[in-house]
Amino acid sequence: MPEQGIRSTYSQCPFQIQVWSSQSCLSAGTGFFYELNDNWFLITNWHVLSGRSPFTKELLSSNIPEYFQVKYASYLNGGPSFTTVAHRVEIYDGNQPRWYEHPDLGSFCDVIALPLERPQSCPPFMHNAANRISSTPIPVQPGVTVFIIGFPLAISVGIGLPLWKSGYIASEPYYDVTIEGQMAKVGGLQGGLTIPAFFVDSLTRAGMSGSPVFASFTGAWDSANPYGPLDFEEPNFWNREDVILSGTAVEFVGCYSGRVGVQQNEAALGLCWRKDVLKLICSAKQIGKHPHI
Repeated sequence: MPEQGIRSTYSQCPFQIQVWSSQSCLSAGTGFFYELNDNWFLITNWHVLSGRSPFTKELLSSNIPEYFQVKYASYLNGGPSFTTVAHRVEIYDGNQPRWYEHPDLGSFCDVIALPLERPQSCPPFMHNAANRISSTPIPVQPGVTVFIIGFPLAISVGIGLPLWKSGYIASEPYYDVTIEGQMAKVGGLQGGLTIPAFFVDSLTRAGMSGSPVFASFTGAWDSANPYGPLDFEEPNFWNREDVILSGTAVEFVGCYSGRVGVQQNEAALGLCWRKDVLKLICSAKQIGKHPHI
């Protein structure tokens, strides 16, 4: 590990997004790369590029987003030094959005994937795909620490590196959450919108929309079956290479989209869209519908 320089590969993952109209910069958010079958996709929130709330469809500003800029780490003049440089990316191809959205939920899923290759000027060790940084499965369960890595209030450090906000998984991550649901006599909440996400308890801020979320686990577990019990009496247990007796590992778990709804705002709960949502969007390749037509 270098004494000086970037000390975590996870800090090298996300990049800042600046959304523009023809007049001005409308907002700032976060994005990251996702890789599937050798294809690269830029991941961020639907509301970041559309300029509308994904659930109410209300406009988030008086102007409509026309394009956005991605601040990639880039070599300067082909030399060894690099910093972050804004690259323009088009949102629309004519009247058709360039992004893919959820094949079933459409724009009610606040995650989009835009096919995009990393520019040649970007160092190969920067902006790695979030789902390819770590390959060790961990027990992703309530109470596990999560790190939401992005740009709160558009703040960055050094050459434009992100900040880490910590929190905890606040709901059973396998179970979908219901936005604006009501109490029911049987089962969970009724009404509202049920979405493939889980809650995180974290003090996040504007500008972190679209951030990658990583869960961190410390302890003993079976990396081949993270949710199974460890049987120390099992034959050849002490020769198994998939058992981690004392260690820490990190796993990519999804995309953050901030707090939504009255109840979630009051409870200080944010949403993390599960990583299987990203895989489905990138596999289905369903072109999004224009949010302003």
